[in-house]
Amino acid sequence: MLTPMAQMFCSKCGSANADGAAFCANCGNPLTASSTPPAGGPAAPSVPEFSFGSIPAGQASFEPAKAISNGINLVKSPANFMRQNAGANVPVNKTILGYTVILAAIPFVATLIGDLWYRPASLFITNYTEYAVALAIGTYVLDVIAVFVIGMIIWKLAPSFATVATQEKATLLAAFVYTPIFLVGIFDIIPPLGVIGVLGLLYGLYILYIGLPIMLSAPKDKVLVYFIVILVVAFVVYAVIGVILGVIAAAFYFTHIATLQLPG
Repeated sequence: MLTPMAQMFCSKCGSANADGAAFCANCGNPLTASSTPPAGGPAAPSVPEFSFGSIPAGQASFEPAKAISNGINLVKSPANFMRQNAGANVPVNKTILGYTVILAAIPFVATLIGDLWYRPASLFITNYTEYAVALAIGTYVLDVIAVFVIGMIIWKLAPSFATVATQEKATLLAAFVYTPIFLVGIFDIIPPLGVIGVLGLLYGLYILYIGLPIMLSAPKDKVLVYFIVILVVAFVVYAVIGVILGVIAAAFYFTHIATLQLPG
């Protein structure tokens, strides 16, 4: 007679896990040795999951050397990755300096290389190299700032949607949202392929939607409205970023015009 496999039940969400598991496969909560299911039975996962491969079990190490691998693992299986790291308390400066600035360097380098070799024939700027470098640096800095600002937005809006969030977790979620955008930025090395960035944006929005209940435990009936309000505020942020980048471009254009010599 076969002996049934022992199971461990999560004290937070009630999900059944294999005997000996350290973390709940559903919510990432540390498990105890108790094998008694909680009253009401196991809870079903509350969000859909798209997975493009398996990721290592347990919490990720948010060190700079692990930034790229963490980003890839997140994109491969976002719900699973966030569940495993929902309990991580990563300081804001570590999220920005040890994760965001590294991933944001991907589109920075790709855009700079792409702009330098694929100069539009219609763009008559004598100091084009300086223009490309300044624009790439400006975009890089503003991308990093945007992650911090979006994290602030998520954090400050949380009480309005019955969500208890810390700035640390909100900033980490914002960094996760930007991860696919940064990763697909590699295609900017060939400027015509830059449109692929739209896919990264859409995937980032998906991560935001499923991340609100996973990372911040946002109530299920509040998630959609919370998500929409974040998008509206983020749109304003991006409008400001667009204006700043436009000012940079205009500054170089008018500098170019001023250097032109009128025929005698």
